[in-house]
Amino acid sequence: MDVWSPILILPNLDMRGAVECDFAAIVSPTDARVQTLRADHPELMTFLSKFSGQFKERVWPSLLLIKDDAPPSYRTAEAVTAFRDIVSVSIVPYARSSRLRYQRANGLAFSNAFQFYPWMIDRSYEGIHMVNPAVSHGHVLEEFKGQCFPEQPQATINEPDIDEPLARELLNRWVIRFSDDQPKWKDKALFRALNMANEAGRIPAMTAAVFYDTGRSLALWVSAFEIVAHPGSTGQSDFGTVSALLESVKWLNQKLAEPAHTILGKAPQQKQLATWICRKVYDLRNDFLHGNDVEGNALMLNQNPIIDYAACLFRLVLTGFLGLEFTVPSPKTRESEAIARFINQRSYFNRFQRAYEEALLTAVEVQMRRR
Repeated sequence: MDVWSPILILPNLDMRGAVECDFAAIVSPTDARVQTLRADHPELMTFLSKFSGQFKERVWPSLLLIKDDAPPSYRTAEAVTAFRDIVSVSIVPYARSSRLRYQRANGLAFSNAFQFYPWMIDRSYEGIHMVNPAVSHGHVLEEFKGQCFPEQPQATINEPDIDEPLARELLNRWVIRFSDDQPKWKDKALFRALNMANEAGRIPAMTAAVFYDTGRSLALWVSAFEIVAHPGSTGQSDFGTVSALLESVKWLNQKLAEPAHTILGKAPQQKQLATWICRKVYDLRNDFLHGNDVEGNALMLNQNPIIDYAACLFRLVLTGFLGLEFTVPSPKTRESEAIARFINQRSYFNRFQRAYEEALLTAVEVQMRRR
């Protein structure tokens, strides 16, 4: 029987199910592996039961587990954080696409829900400890009173909330990236970009938000684009390399494939919609970071938050980078069940891509409020 150990907890995450690979998993406290740990180590149950919300309501954190026989390279802080970033990036941009398509709030639109709690029960299950650049400290479990992070309520994650094709591919890449002490440039760049995107996806300010908070978040999204698109070595990454990845995407909707949108410059160019939106994101980022005057309405694109488009663009940059498309060959048989399975599989895979394409179209089309 496989043996797993708790590494960190996520108090603002109510995970219904699991996101996992061979060596790591983010799971709910009701997961069978956690139930085994709770039975073997009652102190873990005590630790988890000591969490509440800001108004004393009971909160049960989700847990990040690592398999005990996982190679040491999968236990590093970088590997553990990268695993969390996979989950965050497979949910937050998809939630942003939903905000754009349906014109309503979505509790999964920010990555704050994926924060690790600084205190954790120790390996001996006897006490608790906290280690970060500011402090290294231990304490007794009996005195502990944990809370979820106050900026938003606990977020519930169900299977339909996860961009499954992206998550599956990133989990495969995670296993490859952290299996080698000398990873390839593209593997390093990918997880560096995911980490930046997780930070970009946070609530721009906890309270007393000002105009510039969104500009800072926008800059982080652009940084995530450019890290993915960087060719390595002495190469450079800029709007050109990022837009090349976007234009390599095989669009499902022909409207996205048409070079029908004008990008102004010394020589105006006709480009695809994704590239046109990306140029607007870049221009606004440049204005914020270089101290240029920025008007409040610049944060909106066709009456939608431009930062939501930045999140959707990151997923599409990843689509180009990863070659994320449906490649299963159609069945040669005429057997109806096999054909139906193929159609359902293709439809499920493509529904996520379609969601992002529909989100981008809201930048130029009049939207009816959808139920």
